[in-house]
Amino acid sequence: MAKPTGPAQDPFRTFNFLVEIEGIQVGGFSSVSGLQSQVEIRSVREGGVNDTEYKLPGQVTYGDLTLEAGLTAQDPMWTWYLATLKGNIQRKNGSIYLRDAKGQPAICWNFFSAWPKEWQGPALDAGQSLVATQRFVLAHQGVIKSGGS
Repeated sequence: MAKPTGPAQDPFRTFNFLVEIEGIQVGGFSSVSGLQSQVEIRSVREGGVNDTEYKLPGQVTYGDLTLEAGLTAQDPMWTWYLATLKGNIQRKNGSIYLRDAKGQPAICWNFFSAWPKEWQGPALDAGQSLVATQRFVLAHQGVIKSGGS
């Protein structure tokens, strides 16, 4: 049986994160989803032998990022989205930091050339006392993880 190589580490908690775009913390997001990538598979059959199939890597694709936050009077994400609505696509780089128990960044996902492609406003209901939230969906050109080897 192999011996442990270091002290055991607890997994990070999903609630302890922050989002920066162009070096500016852009809000208290309640959730982030869409951190994903996929390598497409190209199948190639060997000439003359149809029972042999090779799987080769193809294009890498990335999922859209979905950011959800409470609605406030100061809203830099809406300003960015409004520029998109007016035909002024402003591509920006950003980072999502997952923090450790002490609040220090432990893992970071950097995304590139992002722009807001979709907005969803709050569901308003006079019978509820929930926080009004809005959702932004960002298209981007890639994600690179750093930290947490």
